[in-house]
Amino acid sequence: RVENTTNRQVTFCKRRNGLLKKAYEL
Repeated sequence: RVENTTNRQVTFCKRRNGLLKKAYEL
C-alpha cells in the first residue's frame, strides 16, 4: 500500500533526524 510506504519513509526520516541530532550533540 502507498500509505505503508509513505509511513515507512516518514519513520525513517524521523529516525535519521534523531541520529543526526545525537551525533550533533556529541
